[in-house]
Amino acid sequence: MIQVPLRPDQNRPQPADERRNDVHRIILQENYELLVQRAREWGRELANENLRMAQIRRVFGEVKRLQMRWEPSRLRMLRPRLAYVAARAGRGGQVLRDILSPAIDAVFQGPPEVQQKRFKILADLFEAVLAHYTEFERRQGRREE
Repeated sequence: MIQVPLRPDQNRPQPADERRNDVHRIILQENYELLVQRAREWGRELANENLRMAQIRRVFGEVKRLQMRWEPSRLRMLRPRLAYVAARAGRGGQVLRDILSPAIDAVFQGPPEVQQKRFKILADLFEAVLAHYTEFERRQGRREE
């Protein structure tokens, strides 16, 4: 198996607290430049940690349903689903949880009228991470359809 380096400046994953701070900056400040940069790193990290596409798709499917019909309570229920993925999928599931749980928290910071807008940024972040994950999975020859 080919391991793709994780960070251009360091050959190590981003610490969880640094990752949480970046997620909050992306969501709360609508920082799409940082979103694009981190999505690539995090997608690579998920691929290197052998997270399976099926494990990501279950969560991503719920995010797509929420885009079609916004229900804040269903978004809150993603946290237990992420805990389950983290427990079952090992380090890759933990990384996914470390990205999306703070994003969910950020959506609910502030008044209800900004939540749906912030959720859109969360969905964009997740979609970008998934796109880069798929890119690195294919590069490594492990892509499952």
